[in-house]
Amino acid sequence: MIKTHKAPSHTPYTRGFTLIELLTVIAIIAILAAILIPSISKVRERARETSKLSNYRQYFIANTMYAADNDGYSVVAVDKRDADEYQTTPYIDNPGGSRPHWTWLLAGYMSVTTKNQNLAWQDKVWINPYFEDYDSNKKWFTGTGLNNRLRRNGNNGPDRWHMNCYWQSWDPEQSNFGPTLLSAVTFPEYRLFVGDTHKEYHIAGPQHINTTQHDGKGMFVLFDGSVVFYNQEEAELSLDDPFKLRGR
Repeated sequence: MIKTHKAPSHTPYTRGFTLIELLTVIAIIAILAAILIPSISKVRERARETSKLSNYRQYFIANTMYAADNDGYSVVAVDKRDADEYQTTPYIDNPGGSRPHWTWLLAGYMSVTTKNQNLAWQDKVWINPYFEDYDSNKKWFTGTGLNNRLRRNGNNGPDRWHMNCYWQSWDPEQSNFGPTLLSAVTFPEYRLFVGDTHKEYHIAGPQHINTTQHDGKGMFVLFDGSVVFYNQEEAELSLDDPFKLRGR
């Protein structure tokens, strides 16, 4: 009888990570994260800035089309005239009582999602993505404002501005209010059309200009269609005396 020898069974040995190897892997992951996370943040920031710049350019294009349909006049910041006094009516009166702002007037020329013209300003295309104080209960404060001082009115003194709006029910004697012909806008390559504000939907003075969102500068689209980044001094000149920006 032949005897066979049966080898004892045993569990195979599997070598695990040593502490040094584990720490090395963790260190490599930490280094990669330190490299990639800032890059991802920069990409997101660049995308946000590009989206905002694209919206600003759309405002300019929309205003050009608006002017073509409204005898060459640029859009006004706000129209608070009574409905029966509207000289041109590219919008409907709001049953709630509020009067149309420039976002309402340009909504028909923009790719806005809302179909209700009175609610056009709620569309994200009007909201400055850098505006941190946006309040859904105050939808007219979007961090983006329209220039409300396009030209000086010589009939009311050297320091009197013709306001690009109707602040109240229209009066024929109030020649200091109303729209401005695009062709009458001087220094369009320096004069701001729309730009960053602290909250207002219009820019009626230096106090409304916001130059804190882009490393000490604000984003503005000019009347020639170009988008620029101005510091506070440059933005104020663009509002009040754009001629002085020449050569800068």
